[in-house]
Amino acid sequence: MTPATTTNDVRTPLAVHLLDLAQQFTRHQDGFSRVPLYRASPGKLGPHLYQQLAQATELAKQAQRMREVVEAHHAAGLVYDMYAASRVTQLAFLAMNADDVLVAALDQLEAARPGDRAEEEALLREVAVPVLRAQELTRHAARDAVDAAADFARSASTRRGFTAYTRDGQDAREVRLSSTQHAALISIARGQVTVSRDAGEVFGKIPRLSISTLRSLHSRDLTEYHPDDRPSGRAQRVALSLKGRIALATAFGAPAGTSASAHPAATVVKAAASRLTASFPSLPGAPARTPARKPLS
Repeated sequence: MTPATTTNDVRTPLAVHLLDLAQQFTRHQDGFSRVPLYRASPGKLGPHLYQQLAQATELAKQAQRMREVVEAHHAAGLVYDMYAASRVTQLAFLAMNADDVLVAALDQLEAARPGDRAEEEALLREVAVPVLRAQELTRHAARDAVDAAADFARSASTRRGFTAYTRDGQDAREVRLSSTQHAALISIARGQVTVSRDAGEVFGKIPRLSISTLRSLHSRDLTEYHPDDRPSGRAQRVALSLKGRIALATAFGAPAGTSASAHPAATVVKAAASRLTASFPSLPGAPARTPARKPLS
């Protein structure tokens, strides 16, 4: 059995929000598959690139805000895992660079003058270069965000101990995870899992992941399905719900010898979903705040 963690331990909320950031990176990657680089005229490509740029801009803001939060907690002596902190800094750097590259691609597209089909095809090939570069910059960002989340959550038990504590009246839901379910949640968090439109088939080859495992997680509200508008139209993305992110972050933070991987039978965590909002964590005593959004110019 794994003791319950508390949302008062600052690194568990950090882990939960990093898992959310990982899913934003996955959505950003999925967005690239909907950009018709070679299948549309420059005029029709523009709106798709603007949509992808808007998503990249918001993602860069979120990643930068997460970096600032981690740095603030480190300055206050609340974060000890510097390797995980450097991961978050790198994620913010990659997100901002991907945003800049997409801006350059749009500038290149808008600066072009109308021409014949051969000229349009040449332009599309030129624009594709920075777009594919932006995609490559964040290709593995979801995986890195999940790894950072795991590092932060584990530091809570190795550095300050691990307490089974919840506030009076807190809505703590007990979540029991087998080692197979724990591994499945990690794969989902990393953006590796898609299923058929009817959720009857798992796409891709992921060890120990079956459709029955996914159905079990979904029936317990640990996952949710997001439409995936890829050209094939056959898949939908499996993502972690808020409850699933809390459950995985708590399992990451279990002390050595009590994790799901160490005990195949079960892991028990308490996910305090009602007390954790979508806002970023803040320093103790300071209100949580969400990053400001600026309209695209």
